[in-house]
Amino acid sequence: MKAVRSLLVFVLLLIFGSLNAQNTDRYWAFGDSAAIDFKNLSNPVSSFSTLRARGSCVSICDSVGNLLFYSSTPQPPPYPYNTVTGKAGYVTNKNHLTMQNGDTIVGSALYQEMVIVPDPSSSTKYYLFCAGESAPVYGLFYSQVDLSYNNGLGKVIQKNVQLNSDSIADGVTAVRHGNGRDWWVIVRNWKAQQFTNDIMVYLVNANGITTMPQQNIGIPRKETFSRMKFNNTGNHLYCVAASSIIERYDFDRCTGLFSNPITFQGLLGPPYKFYWGFEVSPDESKLYVSSLYQGSNQDTAYLIQFDLNATNFAASADTLHTFSNLEWPGLLQKGPDNKIYLTTQWVGYDTCLFWLYCNETINTVNSNLSVVNYPDSNSLACDFQPYSFYLGGHKTYEGLPNNPNYELGRWAGSQCDTLTSLLPSIFPKQRQLNLYYDPTWQKVFVNAAELKGKRGVLEFYNSNGQLLSKSSQSIDGGYLMQSSSFASQPSGVYVVRLQTEKEVLVGKFVKR
Repeated sequence: MKAVRSLLVFVLLLIFGSLNAQNTDRYWAFGDSAAIDFKNLSNPVSSFSTLRARGSCVSICDSVGNLLFYSSTPQPPPYPYNTVTGKAGYVTNKNHLTMQNGDTIVGSALYQEMVIVPDPSSSTKYYLFCAGESAPVYGLFYSQVDLSYNNGLGKVIQKNVQLNSDSIADGVTAVRHGNGRDWWVIVRNWKAQQFTNDIMVYLVNANGITTMPQQNIGIPRKETFSRMKFNNTGNHLYCVAASSIIERYDFDRCTGLFSNPITFQGLLGPPYKFYWGFEVSPDESKLYVSSLYQGSNQDTAYLIQFDLNATNFAASADTLHTFSNLEWPGLLQKGPDNKIYLTTQWVGYDTCLFWLYCNETINTVNSNLSVVNYPDSNSLACDFQPYSFYLGGHKTYEGLPNNPNYELGRWAGSQCDTLTSLLPSIFPKQRQLNLYYDPTWQKVFVNAAELKGKRGVLEFYNSNGQLLSKSSQSIDGGYLMQSSSFASQPSGVYVVRLQTEKEVLVGKFVKR
């Protein structure tokens, strides 16, 4: 018994140690040389960066909050632009110098077009994804950073590898896989003057990057500004589009599949609220949106709080702040301290640098961030404080770091939870499909009872998350009995997913 107990402790330490060796979001680099150091969560302080970017920026730290590297588009003056890289960005090391081979990262100089994802195959490698929505940069690209080079300062070992050539909406996001090790990267396609609801999911695991089958979900839209963010637990993806659309989709962190779209607010006709940035409160009860009024005069902007639990979502809108015609509220981002930060661009700038301020241009608007101190609270109780976080003389524009929740762990109790699969008695199990694989017939038999719904979609996936087959099934009296041949498939673990109009069941089996 003592030997078994010791083995159990060893396995737990081994698994928890490997899953908790993760990154953090404790250093933000953005705007014009601005930065925030969140290492002390109770007292974040302004710092500095070498960025000069109006929008897209990302950063990543180690497990104790030490900066590893950051990136943005475009590059500092003279803003290189050519027919290959577009408005190029760059990667900066922890010493605030351009990383070796870290120049000319492709980009469109938008606002949420980049994201950093750890490489599950290595403790020193990272993927930098960057999306393009306009000529000459169309599609999703990745570069790979390896921090084992140059005494930890890193080197870009692959650059601008193209994954697809579609126009990508300005809303790249990522979330950790349910196994606590791999990652999902999500983008939305868009086509000028065409309504689409295409969404693309990419699996990042130890084998590299796998393109999943295209999914279609939600209200079709044609604008490029379609921001996407996950809630704290990663099971809901929120999508807020410029044309006032607000949606939420369920997300399965094991399979990468979306389902159950909920529309909080549909497509509105002009004049409508032009939604620019948004954030979800930590307890997922509130949604914060920065809005520009699109009427005959585009001169009024707002910060709005919505109640996600309200019976009448639209009626729950509470204007927390109205901005002047020289203030343009930009993106919102939840900090590691669970406060929500809002950046605002001062639009009374000179024209010397097009959309960047002149060196002498500094004021209250562009030298501070605004803060929602208690974002789970209603209305005035959320304590929105405009221009309350001083950036130490550095300046901000419309962008904040598009950093995912690096500290999100495994999905405990799920079918892809590594720990649960090894120690099934420790964690409770959710209702699942009954599966039996017959090695003689090389068939898998799928059975389910007390099903809710009348029609279902049955899908089979391999361990890399690749869809192998998909079929529609009738639910006869709440029962499903189905068999499928796996003679042509190699040995390994397979996932089976059944989705009806009312529920989703998942199971797995092993072909030996």
